[in-house]
Amino acid sequence: MTTMKILEKYLINDIDGFLLNTNNNEKTIMISGAWGAGKTHFWQKEIEPKLSEKLKIDNKACVYVSLYGKDNIESIKNEILFKAYESIKDENKLAKGAISAFGFGSRLLSVSVGGVRANTSVVSDAVESFFESKKIDEAESFLADGGLICVDDFERKSKHINLNDLFGFIAQLSIDMNCKIVIILNSDVFEGEEANIFKTVKEKTINKYFYFEPTIEELFYSIADDEKYDKIDDYKKDILKAIVETKELNARIFIQVLDNLLEWFKKYNYDKYQFRALVLITVNFSKNHFVFDYVIFNNRDNAKLYNVLSKYYKDEGLYEIVNYFVQTLPQLVSKISDSEFDRYFDGDRTITPIAGGCECGDFLHQMHSDISKKEKDSNGKVKSDSYYEKLNKVFQDNKKIFYALYYYAYVLDIERGVEKEIFTKINNFVKTGIL
Repeated sequence: MTTMKILEKYLINDIDGFLLNTNNNEKTIMISGAWGAGKTHFWQKEIEPKLSEKLKIDNKACVYVSLYGKDNIESIKNEILFKAYESIKDENKLAKGAISAFGFGSRLLSVSVGGVRANTSVVSDAVESFFESKKIDEAESFLADGGLICVDDFERKSKHINLNDLFGFIAQLSIDMNCKIVIILNSDVFEGEEANIFKTVKEKTINKYFYFEPTIEELFYSIADDEKYDKIDDYKKDILKAIVETKELNARIFIQVLDNLLEWFKKYNYDKYQFRALVLITVNFSKNHFVFDYVIFNNRDNAKLYNVLSKYYKDEGLYEIVNYFVQTLPQLVSKISDSEFDRYFDGDRTITPIAGGCECGDFLHQMHSDISKKEKDSNGKVKSDSYYEKLNKVFQDNKKIFYALYYYAYVLDIERGVEKEIFTKINNFVKTGIL
């Protein structure tokens, strides 16, 4: 059983699921994990639908609220109440959907914008009637004594909301309503005073802590098993292998990869090398917002490679940056033979993705050390401190790009098995979104 399935069973098992057990009312639960690891996807696809169905039997609400864009606690409270009512009564799907999309109190819910006058009118009327009626009492009853509220995007709240006040509101809500609250967040993003507040209130408020850490394979298949990807079902094993090579664990990027592959497959026949290149290019572009020229990889001629890299670093004083890639990178990487690579694709065996190269931290450390050596120029003079300060700034500002060039261009050999014309088409597709 996968770690995701184990967590799902623990939370909502029919007999003794933690979130269904009334003994856990008034408790606040935290699900934390790395940025992009799929926490929200896991909750919305695997937990919330099943949990809502079970709670609804007892007229208990299961409410999901994102804090993204919220700038006051009152709007959060109003959204919780409205969604609690609608989760049981389901009287106005349009209003509930609009509030989920725009947030409670958004001007889009109360004024006409462009061609959506009728829709916003319906939404605002539903909201107005809700707060002018006794529906609030019903909403509270749906939350009380067993309801559940999931608060997501904690780290993306507005700076206008005090973190200490927010935790206080949540803690009091769980007590007053005798309900369970689930907080989904990436705790590493808080800095400075907020980091200190978070540490303090977490110890006082959180009753149960779960760390969400799926494997790449678990996260991939939790997304790829969606029926819309059935057309590329036969190739998911190869797609996963390419994703594993990138060492990336990010649900949003996985969705981008699969969507791009699905669109590519509609126009071109399956080719394992094209699919692999499309995976790698999509992942790199999602993280670093640029694509590589084919000549960087396909032609190891130093002069041509230097000309290509010079496009990135045109300052002649930064010769060391360009020269490092031209002279050093090919020596750091032991390439995988074509026959070994074919066996990797056609069989069940695996290869070491790093392919004899350095890990990220090791490579960047070595690069910084090499380009920072105070060597003499062609006139026998040691270059100035200001020059090396400038060089260090370029290095610090472009760490991700340097590593991407190293890892995707040299270690993974991104263009392997793909002709220049197709490689260019893949690049253009990923950059523009148009095939």
